[in-house]
Amino acid sequence: MFLRHPLLLVRGIGHGFGTRFSEPAGAEVRFFRQVHGQKVLEVGDGEQEGPPPEADGGWTSASGISVAVWTADCLPVLISDPEGRHVAAVHAGWRGAVRGIVPEAIRLLQAASGMSPGEFLAVIGPSVKSCCYPVGEEVWSEVRQLWPGWSGASGRPRLDLPGLVRYQLEQAGFQDKSIGEIPLCTVCHPELFYSHRGMGEKRAGRSMLNFIRRSG
Repeated sequence: MFLRHPLLLVRGIGHGFGTRFSEPAGAEVRFFRQVHGQKVLEVGDGEQEGPPPEADGGWTSASGISVAVWTADCLPVLISDPEGRHVAAVHAGWRGAVRGIVPEAIRLLQAASGMSPGEFLAVIGPSVKSCCYPVGEEVWSEVRQLWPGWSGASGRPRLDLPGLVRYQLEQAGFQDKSIGEIPLCTVCHPELFYSHRGMGEKRAGRSMLNFIRRSG
């Protein structure tokens, strides 16, 4: 079972946010060896040979190809133009989010498509929410340095990761109506999600696959 959002669904853009009950990935899905960085790679036609490349996001304009990221508390973000011709999937933990992996994906999609950011759509998926995400001063120091205009950068005890990403999307030029969210906390809903923070060693490395498919 994958969760889907109407912002993409009504436009016929294939996508899904993984749960404990998601189906296995098919051969057309391309994913990465994630390292909590801010690298976003282009994915083209052809079989994926060898080990997955190191990155925390991917984009494609290749017909029928899906790009995907794995999460187990980190934030998945799916981005598309209105017709699903240029799509991206991003894995944003706090390091990747604060250091700008989402703006990097937008930059690459904009360069490839010739569109302005205001024409794109983005959906923020399930992740650990501020209710369950206490962080220390080392995190807040970097947030304040890189995103001083964000209201959530005041150093509250808990980090609102989706709120930071929404702010970045708005700063990039996304319209409010073009940003969607599935507001479920992965820690609060163990019946639906694998959670690194909530399950600890019981998770046994299991994660959820989140994907978006180029239309046509």
